[in-house]
Amino acid sequence: MRIPSRWWWSRHGRDRSTRIPKQTVPTRLLFVEQFFYPEGWGGAELPRDLVTHFSRLGWRVQVFCGSDQYVPVDGPPGQDPREEGVRIHRIPSVMRGSDVRHGKLLRQLWFCAWLAPLLLLRRPPDLFISQTNPPLVVPLVALAARLWRRPYLLIAMDVYPELLTASGALSRGGMAARILEAVFGWAYRSATRVVALGPVMSERIRAKGVRDTSVLEISNWSTGAKGVVRGQVNRLCADLGLQDSFVLVCAGNMGLAHEFETLLRGFSSASRQLPALKLVFIGSGPRLAEVRALVQELNLATAVMFLDPVPSDRLPEAIGLADVGVVTLREGFEGLVVPSRVFGYMSRGVPVLYIGPRSDIDVLISRHGCGVSVRCGDAAAVSRAIIDAHGNRGGLAELGRAGQAGFERELSRERALSRYESLVRSCLDVPGN
Repeated sequence: MRIPSRWWWSRHGRDRSTRIPKQTVPTRLLFVEQFFYPEGWGGAELPRDLVTHFSRLGWRVQVFCGSDQYVPVDGPPGQDPREEGVRIHRIPSVMRGSDVRHGKLLRQLWFCAWLAPLLLLRRPPDLFISQTNPPLVVPLVALAARLWRRPYLLIAMDVYPELLTASGALSRGGMAARILEAVFGWAYRSATRVVALGPVMSERIRAKGVRDTSVLEISNWSTGAKGVVRGQVNRLCADLGLQDSFVLVCAGNMGLAHEFETLLRGFSSASRQLPALKLVFIGSGPRLAEVRALVQELNLATAVMFLDPVPSDRLPEAIGLADVGVVTLREGFEGLVVPSRVFGYMSRGVPVLYIGPRSDIDVLISRHGCGVSVRCGDAAAVSRAIIDAHGNRGGLAELGRAGQAGFERELSRERALSRYESLVRSCLDVPGN
């Protein structure tokens, strides 16, 4: 009897339904961010949520991050992304044990020096992803993606080097500024996709020559423990003796992008009519000493309180102090940053007082009807807004509900993660990488 050939057997002698399918190699994603889990700073929760979501989808995710903590964790650090399969590679600290705000440039250079061989000499991922912290990773990751012919997704938490110019760290029009504008402009244009946090930021990014089709808007979301704690059960409120006060809370980094003089002068005027008025700053930053000095100059020491940065698990109590949540932005910084504190207020039903130029915060307030916008320098308008809010608690509650409804409808974590998932898939499908 003639034995069928191997070709015949492979075509006819085996039931195709029983063949072992060819195994597919999981998609490999590399995420770069200086501050990552475990981290008490709320902003580090955003990348943690992202990479955890990606890992649950079956993608192999690795994170290159630093070893320092921006805000040391006080208590449980939250869900460990490694439990979901995320691999974390930590770059050693250059100034172990010191405050991360000291030697900031040295830390960034050290981080990038260690990062470069990891990006350029190791097997590349299927997709590079980075945020803009530290800023020097943007051109470095863009270079690695170009050399390896892989797509690059850039999440623009800030816009560089324009942020450095606006803050005075770079001389506008100087040699260093022109060089960095060329380097960062190339990096932004080289990215397969660039995420902007709002329409005004999108304008800034397109001004760099980035194609319209490459810029997508995905808002940040609220971080920290969910909900809000008010009244007698709020331990922080009791500890500070604020039970009978009308409280404004300004939570977050006191950075160079934020404006405080208009807020404090308007608050000072309003406090003459409202003795129980209080303002609580929660956070730190390079302008903290300046803000403290202005508080003393305006004789507001008994009405203004300063608290250290609050770990994410205490945010419901911290924001629960607020009858009004304050967001500020200096002129010239519109579209360069989008203060994430606004999402914490909105998600917890706290009405917003925004002081600053036309910006993405302005757009949010107008779209969702969740607060009041005042321009920089108009302290009288700030005073009127505070007095009106104090005298109209029903209207204030309505603003809070509108903000919370708008957040749940358009700005939720689940909605943003779904959009990022679609975006990653689109980056992987771009031909020519």
